[in-house]
Amino acid sequence: MTTARRRFYFDEPIVRAKISRIRFPKTCPVCGGPTSKTARISTNPGKKVWLRPGWDPTFSPMGKNQLANAETKSFLVDVCEDHSVTDNAEMRMRGLSSFIAALVAAVSIFVLLFTGADYWAGRPVSPWVYSYLLVLVLSMLFVYVAFRPSALETSFRIIGFDFELQHVWLSMSNPTYRETFVNENPIAAELVSWIVKV
Repeated sequence: MTTARRRFYFDEPIVRAKISRIRFPKTCPVCGGPTSKTARISTNPGKKVWLRPGWDPTFSPMGKNQLANAETKSFLVDVCEDHSVTDNAEMRMRGLSSFIAALVAAVSIFVLLFTGADYWAGRPVSPWVYSYLLVLVLSMLFVYVAFRPSALETSFRIIGFDFELQHVWLSMSNPTYRETFVNENPIAAELVSWIVKV
């Protein structure tokens, strides 16, 4: 994706669809197989926000309500049994991994204190520090697995909405599904290669 004057160009075409008329194909967006369940797709739940709004130089208080409205939009998409992800299971996994990460971070303070005391006193590093490092690496791997995007989130993403929230921009990595989607929504959907963000 490249940018030039608020215009975002995409390497693969994305779909612009009218929200009120959108119909999703009865094939899985990940593998193209027959569907048996539905999954909720929302506006990129894994998006990283590093700055508080007051510290972010790109934050605009005027656009705050528009972003809040856009972020509450989600769609039910038909998926196969293998790629069905429930919100409850995902939230439990992320909650458990956050709890474990917080616990390991709290223990890290004491590990650093005791390791520093051993170093200051001229004693060798205690062997339990090495076992703690193993627990630290395992907890970091668990957090990575819990917060990484699922196969459905990587193959089907909501890029954003137009200014009036009438149309949605969808990124679909499966070209067959993208073509089927456009064919089943001939009046409401079209392929575009760039968008203008306001």
